[in-house]
Amino acid sequence: MARHVTPSEWGRIIAHAWIDSSFAHDLSTDPAKAVTSFLGIDPKTPIRVLEIPAKPADLSHAQLEDIRSGKTASAFLPMYSC
Repeated sequence: MARHVTPSEWGRIIAHAWIDSSFAHDLSTDPAKAVTSFLGIDPKTPIRVLEIPAKPADLSHAQLEDIRSGKTASAFLPMYSC
């Protein structure tokens, strides 16, 4: 059974990709592996990943760090689903 990635988790994934170019590369080359690793999901769990949007210019690095860590809600990031 496929695991749904929540909007909050997806926001964290996007923020992490915008901060960490190595993760962004992994996400583009093996998205299921990158997402399951980042979220600590069993690698055998089916995951579908959509394209990461362009980073908004008005988000600071500190704001992205707070989103990535889960400290701040990602409600202001575009809504995408997996």
